[in-house]
Amino acid sequence: MASGRSMQMLVTRFERLSRRIGLAGLASGHKATEAIAQGRVRVDGQIASSNFKVFSEAYVTLDGYEVPPPNPEPKLWAMFKPRKVMCEGIEREGTESLRSRMRRWYDKEVNRTGAAQATGLDEESLMQKHFVVVCGLPYFADGLVLLTNDGIFSEALQSEESNILSAFDVKIQGDPPVDLLHSWRRGARANGVDYGRVFCSITRRNGATTRLRVRLVESPDRPVDMLLQSVRMRVNQVRRYSFGPYVVTDLPDDRVTRIPIHKSIKHLIPVADMRQALVPARGVLLNEDGALRQSGLENSAISWEDQNEERPESEDNSWDNSAAQPSESEAWDLKQAWDLKRSEKSQRRNLNRARRSEAT
Repeated sequence: MASGRSMQMLVTRFERLSRRIGLAGLASGHKATEAIAQGRVRVDGQIASSNFKVFSEAYVTLDGYEVPPPNPEPKLWAMFKPRKVMCEGIEREGTESLRSRMRRWYDKEVNRTGAAQATGLDEESLMQKHFVVVCGLPYFADGLVLLTNDGIFSEALQSEESNILSAFDVKIQGDPPVDLLHSWRRGARANGVDYGRVFCSITRRNGATTRLRVRLVESPDRPVDMLLQSVRMRVNQVRRYSFGPYVVTDLPDDRVTRIPIHKSIKHLIPVADMRQALVPARGVLLNEDGALRQSGLENSAISWEDQNEERPESEDNSWDNSAAQPSESEAWDLKQAWDLKRSEKSQRRNLNRARRSEAT
């Protein structure tokens, strides 16, 4: 008879397989769903039959590669998009995109540092990973672009209801109508699209051109260049200066930078499906004295005696078997090793404190 598997009751996170694969950066949600239908996704060694939800402790693989459990928060990156670069993650022949630009930066860094020094770049680079663009920029525009691994988080960031202000530096031909710019503060409308309140100020005049700073709640269906062109302004240059709390001047112009999620937008992080579940207990369980102990349900209404009665007997891999149960001498050796490790750690901590006090 097969031995019973050690289980543990805890609160864990549930995600659909396609979303877990997308958050890991291995594929988009659509491609992940196709992989599930083709039988390329396994959960704890079994082929996934549908796009069901799994807990974080489940062992998921895609084409044999492990899909790690999602992090508590989405990942966010920022980069400076140059002009004449398509704001998408697809590489097309004859057209430069964000991914091809990342590849160029990667090759440049490898040539600068050497292959031996660039071993960690593959982990940091988004060149081979799936990402979602937050409020892309037009082909001829440049400036700040945010990327994330979470499509739901991206939709929340660029939603009109989130009221996240974007700032653009715009260079136009000629002088703008000042009265029109002032009227936009009460609300602007272009081509049947309501832009809401738009704050526009003149930052500099230089002969035949004028530079403007335009601030508005941006979304994919109401780009800033469409608003300016609707009133017949000849736009020469558009640069996104900021998006919410993030500013383009804080970024290098030759790499993608991982950035923390600012406290002002943390409320937009998707709420995870957290539930109590019975999950496999991984690793060796130790008691307070550092000795091996029998694994079972923690803080459960089922008593230890009931758990032991319900556990099937086994001739192998069972705690009731003398081959699996450590002897008294082995348990004593384990406890001695545990105590020695704690003592060495305490000595190192005291030595570091003494060195710091001497230095001061």
